[in-house]
Amino acid sequence: MSTLEQVLLGVVLIAVTVAIHGAVIGWLLLQLEHSAQKRLTLWHAYAVLTKVAIWSVLAHLVEIAVWALVYWWQEVQPSLELALYFSAVTYATIGYGDVLPPPSWRLLASMEGLVGILMCAWSGGLIFALVARLYQGATAHRQS
Repeated sequence: MSTLEQVLLGVVLIAVTVAIHGAVIGWLLLQLEHSAQKRLTLWHAYAVLTKVAIWSVLAHLVEIAVWALVYWWQEVQPSLELALYFSAVTYATIGYGDVLPPPSWRLLASMEGLVGILMCAWSGGLIFALVARLYQGATAHRQS
């Protein structure tokens, strides 16, 4: 696959990745909006943060699977299991180096690493904002 074709395929995969993540984050925000009326307790805060963490990780796993299916379809990796492993390590930028793409596919793998960083930062940013909001709510409740 040519460099230009890899870039174009990468752009499509990035768009799909962002769409999946945006859909999950949007759904989570709607869920959080509905639960905002509940009285804030430690257990409620724990439940909310746990729910956000689990759904964020599930979104990441679906995104990893999308990239893995492309690697498998394009025979970048010989099996679906290896493609999933390679995709997960690449997306999370772990980079063990035990499974590598052929030299002609390194650009696409690099693009996955970059979008993985962005999606993890998005999830982390959501959790950070949520903790700040929960803390604000708890502080306001104590002062009233």
